[in-house]
Amino acid sequence: MNFDEFYRRLLSIDCFFKRGAVVKKDGLSVPKVAVATFDTAGNDSAGVSNKTIAAHPLGVYLPDNAVVTRAWYDVIETFTTADDSGTIALHVQGANDLVAAIAISAADPGVYDAGVRGCLPGSPVLGADASHDTAIEVAALIAASMIKLTAERELTATVAVQALTAGKLVLHVEYVLSD
Repeated sequence: MNFDEFYRRLLSIDCFFKRGAVVKKDGLSVPKVAVATFDTAGNDSAGVSNKTIAAHPLGVYLPDNAVVTRAWYDVIETFTTADDSGTIALHVQGANDLVAAIAISAADPGVYDAGVRGCLPGSPVLGADASHDTAIEVAALIAASMIKLTAERELTATVAVQALTAGKLVLHVEYVLSD
């Protein structure tokens, strides 16, 4: 095998781990992205139907001392409940830290309508007069939106108010390791 073929094979390798020991090392590294699917057609990692009103662990864990730098989700199938007043929250460390509990009917387009949607980490809350925020102030606000884990945590979707009748999303959580 020549170098070009080896390099192409190396670039095509995908490594998928749902849980395991992760070690931070000094030197160059790349951010990691945890990917979890929340699908009403399936069950959570505890075996409970994802349609029910409950906290649904998604079976993907982030390690202790991970710093969540940003997150987003792709709604593959629009979520529904009996009258769309049901809520979904996404979290990793504490309640509502990725996406606060929001009714499916909220906003247009809704946060649980098909399409790519943003999460709270990496999204700064700008002041009332954002035009006066300096670059360092904005950088501090972005850093303040990041989440540092205090233990290994499982990505979780929490359904409340009404049971879900349909919907599917893929959650992406970017993180780096710290001490």
